[in-house]
Amino acid sequence: MNRLLIASLDRFGPLREGVRERLSECALTSQTFEAGELVVPVGERSSLRLLARGLAVKQSVLKDGARQIFGVAAPGDLIDLAGLFVATDYEVRALAPCEVRKLGAREFRAMLQDHASLLAALCRAVLTEARAQRNAMVSLGRRSAAARTANLFCEIYWRQKTLGLAKDARCAFPAVQGDIADALGLSVVHIHRVLRGLRDDGLAVIKNGVLQILDWERLVALGDFDPEAFRPQIDEDESAAARRSAPLGAGA
Repeated sequence: MNRLLIASLDRFGPLREGVRERLSECALTSQTFEAGELVVPVGERSSLRLLARGLAVKQSVLKDGARQIFGVAAPGDLIDLAGLFVATDYEVRALAPCEVRKLGAREFRAMLQDHASLLAALCRAVLTEARAQRNAMVSLGRRSAAARTANLFCEIYWRQKTLGLAKDARCAFPAVQGDIADALGLSVVHIHRVLRGLRDDGLAVIKNGVLQILDWERLVALGDFDPEAFRPQIDEDESAAARRSAPLGAGA
């Protein structure tokens, strides 16, 4: 059960000093959530929560009930990085039925103290998350409604495709129009028009919780999508040094 966590952290590696061995011996708890259920409440500290299955949204909710979605988590994502050193200031809710695995908070903090490479990997994960959120900020501030929708659809599809979760130009995206509106800073009426336009133009369509890409190249161009905004950030020098020092035939 710990291999997914190790693989997720390895993307931001290299992990050293026996971190993989320590992680493989940790006891992870698993919890399932139904669509709409609260996964991580505001004010939580990180327990290295890993989304193992399903999709979830990171969001802030205002006093009047209005909300801003600023991130969609896919399997393999660490969803409580904002609580690494302080309490989280946002919540995470399940967009679809999902499974979350986590370490005990005390064990997690002990590992951070013992393994510098784990802390470095988590810092790079935070930087990767921040880069994706800057892309969302650009969409909200400067992209047209059609372009920001196209950019979001490209992100959702590309991230699941890299995980092997997309097939035949389709991937799961069980969002209703209200969810998309809250992610893109638009009204539901406006989103309805944009989705109809993307469908009629032969670019993309959402139906029954599935996002279907009809013309990837044109959708990428419309949304000005750059996958580099979502690739895990790594230290190239550290990675090269780790490869040189690894025993012959050693795996990840």
